[in-house]
Amino acid sequence: MDEPPPIPPDLDCEYEGRPFRHCTRCGETLLDDAGGYHVSKAYRQGECVMEYALCHHCRSAMMEEFSGESKQRLAEYQDDHVQLDRGLDHCSVCNRSGEGLDDYVISGLCAGDRLHQGLLLCGDCAENIQHLLSKPTKDTWRRFVDENFPGPPGEGVEPEVESLPALPVAAVRS
Repeated sequence: MDEPPPIPPDLDCEYEGRPFRHCTRCGETLLDDAGGYHVSKAYRQGECVMEYALCHHCRSAMMEEFSGESKQRLAEYQDDHVQLDRGLDHCSVCNRSGEGLDDYVISGLCAGDRLHQGLLLCGDCAENIQHLLSKPTKDTWRRFVDENFPGPPGEGVEPEVESLPALPVAAVRS
């Protein structure tokens, strides 16, 4: 079996200008996490508007907080529509090329310095996935954003349509 490729620079932390080293939620180191970790970056009008990395424990804990209804809908959607072999070059749902897209999400399931699964969702497909989520699941996401992305008073980061779907779709069956 071939060794997975290195994590591409596209999944590096924009803020720090290097690969993610710590979990956004708990602060633990990612490189030693035996269960791997998840990186996700959302782009709007070509600019990275949100990025995070979650260790295996935090990713699993967040998925446990999602409603059963959302998890079932996401799993069915993934089974019926998502192609996990398109990597970061084409939308995993509609196969639209990532080149030239303004609104999209990229994510990766990583272990150490290796990418085990990459995924791109164009803005249209990400928006369609948003409609699969229950209000309790959206509330879970809002809490994650509020707790981990503080902003100026009254100007917290709004959970963007493009920033939520990459986590559950990529993680439902992993």
